[in-house]
Amino acid sequence: MQMQGRVAVVTGAGRGNGRAIAERLATEGATVVLGDLNTDDLDDVVQAIEAVGGKAVAQRCDVSQEADVEALVATAEGLGGPHAMVAQAGAMHEGTLESTAPEQWDRFLSVDVRGSYLCARAAIPRMRKLGGGSIVLMSGTYAYMPEYAIAVQAAAKGAIMSMTRAIAVEVGPDNIRANCIVPGYIETPMVTNWANMHADPDAARAAAAGLHALRRIGKPEEVAAMALFLCSDESSFSTGHPYHVDGGLAAGMNYAQHTGD
Repeated sequence: MQMQGRVAVVTGAGRGNGRAIAERLATEGATVVLGDLNTDDLDDVVQAIEAVGGKAVAQRCDVSQEADVEALVATAEGLGGPHAMVAQAGAMHEGTLESTAPEQWDRFLSVDVRGSYLCARAAIPRMRKLGGGSIVLMSGTYAYMPEYAIAVQAAAKGAIMSMTRAIAVEVGPDNIRANCIVPGYIETPMVTNWANMHADPDAARAAAAGLHALRRIGKPEEVAAMALFLCSDESSFSTGHPYHVDGGLAAGMNYAQHTGD
């Protein structure tokens, strides 16, 4: 098993991509330390992992709060880690730059960007003591090609991608790697909520699927497979880069529309 004997922290682990990542790392032998705002969701994930013989502990964590992140990573340290940190927690906001209130802008960035920074900052000194580790952040295709009314998301995902490179340069000499995952549309509760905001949710989902070269929305398990690769020794010479799990979205946006499909 690729993560046998290692401790991995996963934030935003209660649902969607975070849950899939936590479960996949656990099946590969990792003891997973799970953070999320929703403790009921976390309890469900822990039970699911333990039901198949995995090891997991969970605690409430608001990634925008330094004390919460420090406490979460301290739990991992008490278990002998962290060998991997997956900063997956994210927020949702859709609106133009003008319609996004300053407090909405600040809240979104506090979760996505500040949260990623706090997770990496807490993990680095502990990983250094262990002789190395892997940090995985969550960017997105909006970092390259924004759609209409997602200015704050584009700002956040671009910042995370750039921060990933900076972290890799800073901590590479300590044998700590930093990479980020760049998902397209993935079948998560957040995407379901997004679709339901539209007058015709099915049409919104179909339009989103058509943006991808593979003509479909991705699955959390596909993001989890990439997270496992980046957390494990399989990616031991990979650092400072974005890894796409986007069904070809960034290869040619609106490709389906251009071909008349």
